[in-house]
Amino acid sequence: MSLIKNQADCFNLEQTGLSAGQAGERYYNSIRKKAVEQEFSWPGLLISLSIAFFVVIISALALNFVNHSVASGQLYKFLG
Repeated sequence: MSLIKNQADCFNLEQTGLSAGQAGERYYNSIRKKAVEQEFSWPGLLISLSIAFFVVIISALALNFVNHSVASGQLYKFLG
């Protein structure tokens, strides 16, 4: 049986007669509706952008470190 977990409850696709595409579209539309109903707040946007900024910076630094380690051959010495 294919089950899709909804935020409110779990429902069986075979019992509802929905295909996976229809269920995905219904789930997307419900999330979109909730997002549109929420009020916009500048502090929330600022917090989200700050978190995203730091995630990107930390990821870039980690990838840069790995790149330099692989390029200099130190990573192979460390692993092997």
